[in-house]
Amino acid sequence: MDILISGLNNYVGRRCTSLMADTDFRLFAITRNRKLFEDRMSEPIHAQVFEIDLLKDDVQDGIGLPYIDASFYFTQVPALDDDVNLRVELLCLRNFIRLIKRLRCNRLVYVTELTDRRSIQPILNLLREFQIDYTVVLKNLVVGKDCWLYHVYQQLSSRKVIFYSNQYGDKLLQPIGIHDLVRWLKAILYVPNFHYNVLEVGGGEVISTVDLYRLYRKLTTKLNLQRMVSLPNWLLALLYRKGTNGRAATMSFLNSIQIDAKVENSWDAYLAFRFTPLKEILLAE
Repeated sequence: MDILISGLNNYVGRRCTSLMADTDFRLFAITRNRKLFEDRMSEPIHAQVFEIDLLKDDVQDGIGLPYIDASFYFTQVPALDDDVNLRVELLCLRNFIRLIKRLRCNRLVYVTELTDRRSIQPILNLLREFQIDYTVVLKNLVVGKDCWLYHVYQQLSSRKVIFYSNQYGDKLLQPIGIHDLVRWLKAILYVPNFHYNVLEVGGGEVISTVDLYRLYRKLTTKLNLQRMVSLPNWLLALLYRKGTNGRAATMSFLNSIQIDAKVENSWDAYLAFRFTPLKEILLAE
């Protein structure tokens, strides 16, 4: 099966270029700047990478790309609830759909954050406009080597005192390991019930934001002297936003814990899937 992926600036899209290919999956990927992408990669790339800029209306015919059996599109913007981001996303997605249709492909899996669940209607409208055989995936927090969560946690672990609020610290997460997510994305292509559907996916364990950090700290840093202090939510937000100065990783972390991210994984009625235990995920990479 020949697979095309787009969205290599997205953490999951980037890792897919190393993890998704196997004897049954021949992988192709597109990016605006291939050299920049290759320079940023810290692991082998198991995909043929082509330079195509989806921000341009005159997307070429995919010269060098073969006919494609299925495609994965990983969201190109931080969030869909911003009008500017949404316009950029719709432009890129529209051009990607035109490209895969030229490559005789009508199967597309669109992958975005669970926090975008209230903002995906324009995406669905576009997919239906082009009569695409789609599956929309709303994914929970994804963890693995080089993920933004680990970068935030590494910053936090260097501090003697960690401040948090009960409002955000008690939010529930359902982290999923990157290897599990890639296996799951490949598996859903074959399930008829998932076509023309929206799926929410999270890992096998539910954990609060604070407890996830405590588990990470226990397993990976061995810190014994660090204190954790609860603050009012408004003061916490002020401290962290001022201290991070808008850094992308930390801002993504703060955005991800605005809502409870527990999902039912109701798709398991049609697909048997075993998740890796959270402790193994945190220790693996």
